[in-house]
Amino acid sequence: MSDYAKCNQSTIKFQSPLNRRSEVLEPLYQRFIPSSIRFRRNVKQAKLTDVVVLALLCWQVELGMTDQRRFYRFLTSLGFQNLPERSRFSRICARTNRLFQLIRCGLMWTAMPQPSYTIIDSFPMPLCQNICNRRAKLFKSKADIGYNAIKKMWYYGFKGSFEVTNQGVAVAYTITAASKHDIKMVPILVDQYLCQHILGDVGYLSQKLHQQLAKIGVDFWTPKRRNMKQPKADQRLLKRQRRRIETVFSKWVSCFDLEHNRARSLSGFQTRIEQCLFVDTWFRIN
Repeated sequence: MSDYAKCNQSTIKFQSPLNRRSEVLEPLYQRFIPSSIRFRRNVKQAKLTDVVVLALLCWQVELGMTDQRRFYRFLTSLGFQNLPERSRFSRICARTNRLFQLIRCGLMWTAMPQPSYTIIDSFPMPLCQNICNRRAKLFKSKADIGYNAIKKMWYYGFKGSFEVTNQGVAVAYTITAASKHDIKMVPILVDQYLCQHILGDVGYLSQKLHQQLAKIGVDFWTPKRRNMKQPKADQRLLKRQRRRIETVFSKWVSCFDLEHNRARSLSGFQTRIEQCLFVDTWFRIN
């Protein structure tokens, strides 16, 4: 009897979370994914349906596994049937970034209330240790060396710029080379999600940017430097509200390890970001 219970333990451990996530994702998949994707050619011949793959990747995020090989070994150890070969499974997962993006944006526009303001900030996404900055070749055509003033370090990799609502939900983001200035990313984020009031830090201080955003009706606030004329109104409340995005970033790093992306392809890199943002958005909305 003890052997029988021990034999069925892995099945219960696997089926319960997978079925629960599939039941949540199935209506979202039918609602937000266009028919051109849902009824694409040879979709019925796939070993794993799109909903099952999305559910598996959400489970991977909640388990805290950042290595795709380790997650594949975990699934095989639980006796999951009909898994494709490991490299094939990795390619299938890497192509789900568009599905996660469509569902996340659909939830953002339909289930989330209109925010009173949004916050813009960025954080580094290094691809190697600092000592290897000059020798790194991963994503050589896209990544480069940049400086992070908060951590006071040079690093090789990307820079992630995010726009977050006052509820802590990410509504827009862009991934650029580490050397790109934060100011150049603001128009891209505003094009993805337009809010009348946006808060930024001193790194986004630019009169030209303020005037550019004012023409489209955006009130872009940034604190002044110490050597600049300070406004008469006390703006300590706005400074505290702007720090909310730092709390969100800390949660992403501690729960999802979003700063250290183990993907070795651009599609896999974006998929890792999208699956983490979707899980975080779903938890915050619900």
